[in-house]
Amino acid sequence: MTRLRILVDGRVMQDRYHGIGRYTFELLGELARREVDLSVVCCPDSGRLDVAGLLASGGIRAATSRVPVASVRSQWLLPGAVTRVRPDVIFIPYHLSTPVRHGRVPVVSVIHDCVFERAAAARGRSAFSVAYHAATSLAARSASALAVPSEAARRDLRRFYGIELPAQAVVPHGVGAQFFRVRPGSTPESRPQGLPERYILHVGAQRPHKNQRVLVQALAGLRHKHPGLGLVLVGQPDRRHPDELTGLIRTLGLDGQVRRYDRLDDQALLAVYAHAAVFGFPSLVEGFGLPVLEAMAAGLPVVASDAEAVREVTGRAAVIVPAREPRAWTRALDRVLSQPGLAPDLISRGRVQARRHSWAASAERTLAMLATAAGRTR
Repeated sequence: MTRLRILVDGRVMQDRYHGIGRYTFELLGELARREVDLSVVCCPDSGRLDVAGLLASGGIRAATSRVPVASVRSQWLLPGAVTRVRPDVIFIPYHLSTPVRHGRVPVVSVIHDCVFERAAAARGRSAFSVAYHAATSLAARSASALAVPSEAARRDLRRFYGIELPAQAVVPHGVGAQFFRVRPGSTPESRPQGLPERYILHVGAQRPHKNQRVLVQALAGLRHKHPGLGLVLVGQPDRRHPDELTGLIRTLGLDGQVRRYDRLDDQALLAVYAHAAVFGFPSLVEGFGLPVLEAMAAGLPVVASDAEAVREVTGRAAVIVPAREPRAWTRALDRVLSQPGLAPDLISRGRVQARRHSWAASAERTLAMLATAAGRTR
């Protein structure tokens, strides 16, 4: 049997797509090691992700495009690529670029979460949420098969779109081997300049559902018992949302204790993980929660929210706290920072939990979906 020919829309491998970009980058690295023919459309400006290195490693044919991912122009880009590549199946890592017209070539699309839908349900619908819902509905109808990263995301698709996905459509994310190689508290020479001596770490885009404000409020409650404790926030701002942290930090008198990084390359990010005391992840909603796995793999104790997907990913390896209760976050973080034995126990359980997820396993499950859509068996 001939090798499966897969066309991938890899334009999300750029900084503005945050976790989806990382997911696509890591997954393609694994798929390139399989007996398949990969053709990838990608953006020439990849930012922190070493897309050039990925493409140079072999196993991938690439074409670059600056056409925006979620745009009308995208609907002409991918059908044109289909004509050139003649794939057996099209893989869309971010559902909004699902082509409506794709001839007889099957399409497998990934819907990562229903964050916008949950926000609209809580605060009321906006012009954006209506447009996003319509675009997602069209993408779901146009795809031959859909994948989601968690059971929580699967339930949300049922709730907001009436879509019932089979169990095999749940394809969890993995965690990169580089995070397991982090050595907590490693040599002082590797410590990035400007980091507090001891700090809580959070990694995630600056968006309202990430709920970073609760970590700022918790830090204010910890400063007397833990003088010198800092908070490090890693993640890009989102211009669609106002900055709700700067004023809060100033009001609480924490200007010197909170350090914010818009973006870090992988080496710097690993160093920031290595020197953190605890990882805080207070999201109100997630489709998966990849930074939690990265923190666990890197040997950090994790305090996380009670969001459905976050509980699913952390298993029994994190302290779970109600997302909207700052005092509960203060108490939980204090326990991890103060109680002998708690942090080592969380670290041990976290590494076991992280090892249950690999990009190799994610790639195998993805490839099985692609093969099935293309009428192949594996």
